[in-house]
Amino acid sequence: MIFAARGIIVSLAFFALLYTFLSSAMALGWRWLNPLKWTLRISADFLFILRITPFAIASAVTLFLICPSFVALETHSMDEDVGTFLLASCGLLFLIAGLFRVVTAEMRTRSIVAICSDEAVMLNHDGLPYAAISAQRVAPLMLVGIRVPRILISQSTCDILSDRELLAAVRHEVEHLRAHDNLKKVILNFVPFPGLKELSEEWLKASELTADDGAVTNREEALDLASALIKLSRHFPHRTMPAFAASLVDGGASTTKRVERLLAWKRVPAPNPNWLGYLGLTVFATFLLVGAKLSPVLSLIHSVTERFVP
Repeated sequence: MIFAARGIIVSLAFFALLYTFLSSAMALGWRWLNPLKWTLRISADFLFILRITPFAIASAVTLFLICPSFVALETHSMDEDVGTFLLASCGLLFLIAGLFRVVTAEMRTRSIVAICSDEAVMLNHDGLPYAAISAQRVAPLMLVGIRVPRILISQSTCDILSDRELLAAVRHEVEHLRAHDNLKKVILNFVPFPGLKELSEEWLKASELTADDGAVTNREEALDLASALIKLSRHFPHRTMPAFAASLVDGGASTTKRVERLLAWKRVPAPNPNWLGYLGLTVFATFLLVGAKLSPVLSLIHSVTERFVP
């Protein structure tokens, strides 16, 4: 039991060191790229992968390399000092803070969704999947849920928008659903780091632009979506959305910029699948699994752990 507890403490300590180092490096790199980000079109998927990379690498190295090397090579004598316990406390704090953010955001989201869902009526329309009309004015139109998604539309939104504009707005939310953006918001809330808030906000803006692009296939649909954006932003200014919901408005991206892009719409080639990212993850996972089975690698990892986590 004591040996297992020591392994957890050492693993948390190394996780805290690696996660802090990688996140700090990511934050500095993003600030260095700040002057270029307005001229570069960075996809939402790439920004999301970039944002979670520090946590993913730190977790993978800890689970697949640090833990096996500790079990295989560490003695059963207690030799950790106070610094190790302090680092382990920092690692545990990262995880607790992330869990707390997720739980509190989920509770707020559920309370707002419960209000909007009260006496909501499902729509039976081929072009409006998962949609329901709500009598409440809490939110004009939003996608909620992960396992059981729904698009909640306020009655006032139906009165404001034409049928074509409403259909375009719903298609926008369907694109958020296909991209699993609500699930991504949960993940981003679980991996907090002070210097990476701006990167998370950039992903949020990019996800809105990506949903806009996916929702339209011709100029008429682009004009309908632009009109819906203008009307809803005027009738529902400064509307606060739940943390784990996607909405046509108040998504972080500038409404003016989105409308200008839609008005200047032109057909672009469909994006290629992100095979490079999947290939990189596969190679990295294979490296970790193979490394965990090789004694020389475990010995090297154990030496590194001993140097940085006394």
